[in-house]
Amino acid sequence: MDAQNLKPSKKEWIGLYVPKHTAKLILQGIEDNSLPLLPKENGHIDVMPIFNANTGYILPAKDLIPAQITKVNNGYKSDVVGTKNTVDKAGTQIKEGEKGLFYNWQDENKQFHHSALFFAEQTTDPEKFLANVQIRQPQRLKDMTLKINSPGEYLPMYLAAAKSGAKLEVFPETVKEFKKQFKDICINEKTNSESKVGLHNVLFAADLESNKIIKNIEQARGIA
Repeated sequence: MDAQNLKPSKKEWIGLYVPKHTAKLILQGIEDNSLPLLPKENGHIDVMPIFNANTGYILPAKDLIPAQITKVNNGYKSDVVGTKNTVDKAGTQIKEGEKGLFYNWQDENKQFHHSALFFAEQTTDPEKFLANVQIRQPQRLKDMTLKINSPGEYLPMYLAAAKSGAKLEVFPETVKEFKKQFKDICINEKTNSESKVGLHNVLFAADLESNKIIKNIEQARGIA
């Protein structure tokens, strides 16, 4: 998908629009304080992992955050999403009129594609869908509380908690500054298609950093 292409095909257009739509969802969540990444009124952060039914592992940040927003906005209870193929293999089907959450992915030839993710509640038989899912994500830090000390740590620490089962603590001042910085990134995504610092790049970097955080903690604890 070429961001400089002034006449993208319909397929390319949908793929190019995904990060801009994600930015729109995040901005709305920051505006009304409903973004799942943020603390509740009591200051507690409800870490919300959502898993890929195909792999059993947590979604990458660029898909996790819009999936979290979709879950909250629609009142879904399940924490697993899958593609139409996943749903078909489970022996159920997508309910009529249900729309999935678009996401981008890259094949072995480095070509970009887009597809859609569906929650269990969007199928005609949610229990059958969930029965075919095996969660493989290690949750080895459930007894830990990670502390977010700066705005730059917010996303990596949140993702580390979501991947490892850890809890989170953060000061209100840090949350305020994180919201401001994250808002600026999303506004830039929506208005500047030529920016090198895109939303998905930021989320990808946070994903990598979260893996390092988990690895360092596990090594310090002697966990293989």
